[in-house]
Amino acid sequence: MRWQLFSTPSTSYPSSAGSAGADEQAPSSSSPSHTGSTSHPVPTLSRFEMTLHDEERYQDAQYPTFKDLPGCMQLFDEFMMCYALMPQLRNFYRHGEFRDCTWKFRDFKYCLSLKSESEEARRELWVKRKAEWWAKRRVGRSSEDVWDARKTPLENFPPIHADEIPTETTIS
Repeated sequence: MRWQLFSTPSTSYPSSAGSAGADEQAPSSSSPSHTGSTSHPVPTLSRFEMTLHDEERYQDAQYPTFKDLPGCMQLFDEFMMCYALMPQLRNFYRHGEFRDCTWKFRDFKYCLSLKSESEEARRELWVKRKAEWWAKRRVGRSSEDVWDARKTPLENFPPIHADEIPTETTIS
């Protein structure tokens, strides 16, 4: 799916009666500067940009007010809990290596750096940071990438062997 940021020269612009730009004239398709021989590339959003836009809306809904943001002490506690024995052993058992918790420390440092901002600016910056993090994670590789979903079911699955087909027997 492609998103169009700007309409193509052959399409008409919607009228914006009552808006601030109502006195501006939209270019018409019959103007000499827009001929059919020259085509302008239509800007499209990349998969990352579309995912980022979706994540920004989701994170904005998740953190509607400043009070919903995690506090710096909560982020520090999460950082320290990441290095606790059981989470590290679980990660070692599942992945064969100890967990790297530096990204949790970066969240804690980022929270401290936002202390000088206003509450609304802190909320907007936090939402943007989390949206970028989740968008990178969603677009990047995943452990689920090893599986390919089938579009059609397999033929003759499960296989039926001739000796497994029940024959009609009559009971006398």
